[in-house]
Order: sequence, then structure tokens, then C-alpha cells
Amino acid sequence: MQYKDYLRNHVVLPGREKDLEQFLKKDYEGMRHKWKNRCNSNSEDALTWSCFELLSSLPSNKKNTVLNEVWEDAYQAKIKSPFSDKNLYGDEIKIKVGEQYTGVTTKEKTEVDASIELPGSLVFFEAKLYSTMSMKTTKHEHDQIARKLRIGLDSPLDDGYRDFYFIFLDIAPRDKLMRRKSKKEALAPAKGFHDKWKSAWLFSYYKYGRNKSLKPLKDALKGIPVKNIKQVAKNMGWLTWADLFKDLLRGMI
Repeated sequence: MQYKDYLRNHVVLPGREKDLEQFLKKDYEGMRHKWKNRCNSNSEDALTWSCFELLSSLPSNKKNTVLNEVWEDAYQAKIKSPFSDKNLYGDEIKIKVGEQYTGVTTKEKTEVDASIELPGSLVFFEAKLYSTMSMKTTKHEHDQIARKLRIGLDSPLDDGYRDFYFIFLDIAPRDKLMRRKSKKEALAPAKGFHDKWKSAWLFSYYKYGRNKSLKPLKDALKGIPVKNIKQVAKNMGWLTWADLFKDLLRGMI
């Protein structure tokens, strides 16, 4: 569906209308894809803005509660949430949508759908709804997951070491999207909704490796200073929109 007014397609807090307009008109690699899709009801950017903008506006205690629940869902409660620190203040958590980051070592650049900066940690969210992941091309040496990992691990804030976390946000659980396909099929260019399995396949390829080896992840991070490849894999999480919606709605009560 195409709305007549892009404000109808977004959750806009009072007084944030100009901020939304600036977000939508932001240029990336010479294109304004957000502005082009501003009235499209299937826009991932509209959904991402709406959820993380609302999350950012919550009082500190509720914001932390929601973020801890998001963490539990993304990592199945297997790793400690950086938001569980009782000494963490709300203004120390910076939630951003569409922020552009540049790696210190390689100077590689990327635009991140949503990110959270807090003392000692940096979190990148790659958000997908109906589209599939961008694969490696002649223009981009690395696929979308590899690019986010490379830049997130390459100290893009240039202010000292931070634990880096990468969360893939998609319409369904990873195991529901996953298909048993060959590497050749998985790495071929994605062509539409029927190729959404590629995101789950490649995420698993990096997080769990092949034949009990994390060589795929290690190869994807060549040239990036990484202290512990196993920790990088451990810090990769998968979240669904349904879980994010529920966590956020509970935070509104």
C-alpha cells in the first residue's frame, strides 16, 4: 500500500517531524532510498524508525527493561545484557537510526539500520522485513552481514575498545527461514522474497561456521583487528519483529 502522506507511515513523536524528514532525506551512496519509499507500507526504514524512535523516548527504567528483554530474545538469555548494569543511566544509552559509521583501520563505510552506543559497548541492528540481504557484488567486496561486522569491530567511534554486538532483525526465527542449500546457491545474488533464506543461511555460516570451524567468519574479517573470533560469533544474535513489538509494547504500559 502507498500512503498519501509519509507521516501516516511512521510513528512520529510530537516535535520530531523535522527529524523524521531529515532522516528520510539522508543521502547514502548518492541515493535517497528512504525518501523514495517513505509512503510504502512495506518500508523497513519506516518500521525501524517507528520502533527505535519510540524506544528512545521511553523513561530510563522502562527503556532498560525493554532492552534487556530484547537481549534475552536475541540471545536466548545465553549472554549477559550490557543494559543490565544498574549504574547505567538513561542518557548514556544513545539509540540511533540510519547512522553512518566508518571503520578506523580500513576506512570502510556503512549505514546501520539501528544502533545503540553505550559505555563499553556498541550494538548494530540489521533490519529486514520482506527484502533479503544484499550479497557481495562488484561494488561491495563484502555482503551486508560481513560489512556490518567488519566496521562494528573496527572501532568506528574511535574512542577506545568497546564490546561489539550484531543483531539481525527479521520477520521470522532463523530456523524457520533456514534452508539446506549449497554454498554456491547461498552466495548467488538474491532476487526477492523467496530468497530470504539466504540471510539465515549466511548468518549461520558466520556464527556457527562449517565442519566445526569458524574459518568463514575469520575470512570475512580479514584485515580487521579481532581479539577473539569465538566471541565475535557468540555476540551475533537473531531477533524477530514480533519479539521486538511485544517487548516495546510492554515498555509502554
